[in-house]
Amino acid sequence: MEEQGPFDRILQAEPPPKPRDWPAAGLVGLTVVLGALLLILVLPPVSIFDDGVQLASGASVTIVAQEELPPPPAGFASVSPLYDLFAPEELGAGTPLTVSLSTTVEEGAPLVFFTLDDDEWRQIAEAAAVNGGKAARAKLPALPPNLAVFQAREQALLVLGSLPAGAQPDERALGVISTLNPAGFVPAADGSVAGNVQPPPNLQLPVAPTISALAPAEVDAVNAILASPELRASHAQAILSLARDRGFAGIDLDYRAIDPALEADFVAFAQELSGGLRGERRSLSLTLPLPVRDGDEWDTLGFDWAALAPLVDAIKLAPEPEQDRYYQRAEEALAFLVPRVGSSKLFLTIGPLSRERGVDGVRTLTLTEALVLAGAPSLQGESPVAPEAAVQAVGQNLSGELGASGPRWDDTARAITFTYTGLGGARTVWIANAFSEAFKLDLARRYQLGGVAVEDVSRRTGDANIWPVVQQYAQGEEPALVKPNGELLQPRWAASGGRLEGDSGASTTWRAPAEPGTYVLTLIVSDGVVRVGQELRIAVQAAGVVSP
Repeated sequence: MEEQGPFDRILQAEPPPKPRDWPAAGLVGLTVVLGALLLILVLPPVSIFDDGVQLASGASVTIVAQEELPPPPAGFASVSPLYDLFAPEELGAGTPLTVSLSTTVEEGAPLVFFTLDDDEWRQIAEAAAVNGGKAARAKLPALPPNLAVFQAREQALLVLGSLPAGAQPDERALGVISTLNPAGFVPAADGSVAGNVQPPPNLQLPVAPTISALAPAEVDAVNAILASPELRASHAQAILSLARDRGFAGIDLDYRAIDPALEADFVAFAQELSGGLRGERRSLSLTLPLPVRDGDEWDTLGFDWAALAPLVDAIKLAPEPEQDRYYQRAEEALAFLVPRVGSSKLFLTIGPLSRERGVDGVRTLTLTEALVLAGAPSLQGESPVAPEAAVQAVGQNLSGELGASGPRWDDTARAITFTYTGLGGARTVWIANAFSEAFKLDLARRYQLGGVAVEDVSRRTGDANIWPVVQQYAQGEEPALVKPNGELLQPRWAASGGRLEGDSGASTTWRAPAEPGTYVLTLIVSDGVVRVGQELRIAVQAAGVVSP
């Protein structure tokens, strides 16, 4: 049988067979074609539709696949778009309908038809996977105005953990993640794989190392490989040999920066690699950039998501680095992707790394580094000071007079943020911690994604301690969405001697003690949980002593 195209297998009705009058059937077919042409003229250009559904009376059912799919109902993952259905007459009760899926499932797997009614999902029929798991079939009591297919979740949500080359994992992470993705391999221009990965000894987790191509030379190597059928085959074989020889459970590819013109070549490469890995029961995951919306159009940056999704076990969504755009970009991308590839193979990237944005771009920081940056104290005046003198101390990256904001909660980024004046002008820092990542985990939960990918599970990032909330998510619990106590975000001052005229805020006045010596002022900043203090040492000189 000839394979059907994407517009030919969206929805099919299956009336009981009956003898056909071929001339009449031809007339009906012509009517259907003319109807389709008319719909092309009147429906929005972004609609996906098919008029191939035939009722017993010979009338057609027209469908339109919506661009966006609301988050699935709790406990279910989406496996189809949301279809709008139109028919000139009522569908007879019990008439079977076959709906094409956006993601392939196991043949015979139990599925459920839902309709969206006043922004609420309502179950209308149980279904089963047919056509090799590429479609779902059910008998409906009536034709609903819209329809989507979901699959009940039976397994625990997965957490993939990336480990930078040469780093050691946080022990708390190892108790939560499902698979470790250690970095260290890169593609070579001849199609081989360079580098090395040494997983931690006695690791009781599946290991699927990451082969990444992010540096310019690595991207050039991948582009050359993909453009050559011979190099593609050689590269796929090199990866298979690597997985087999080292006993890896799978392979994780981060080729997100390839030339968009190589879209079809990347699919061909993924097909070859996927076939080899699956033949040995090994997994394949990809990291892909978020599609970019341009008005009513979408730029997928050279990746055919619909073709790639059936070939892999997971697709990690590369994170949006600018945190004040994270949710807009992520939610738009999920609404676009879920109807096309389903939700079960999509993984939202979260992590313990804070981010700073300036004119030179966006860089990552650990939580401690971000708090140290926020709480840099300085003395307004010179040291030493006279006994009982009053001096001003200020957090130079906290004071509004110096162009800073101090730590505060950002409702757009769902994170603690602060701004200050630094290299190149204004700079903004967003702090990643259990508060911020709980909101991202909730986004993954609402869209019923297959899980999340944590961008760095090394000991270096352990200060953020996001693992309790990640474990709650992995166990199917709804994360608590709370903001830190605003009082705890207030900077605090402490002194080893003398007297503070106010111990909170971006600045304070310190009155030196009468006794000479060296005293310490400490500026303490917090993300609501972790407190980081920085010391300012001030010399108090005896009266009448002249400084050298």
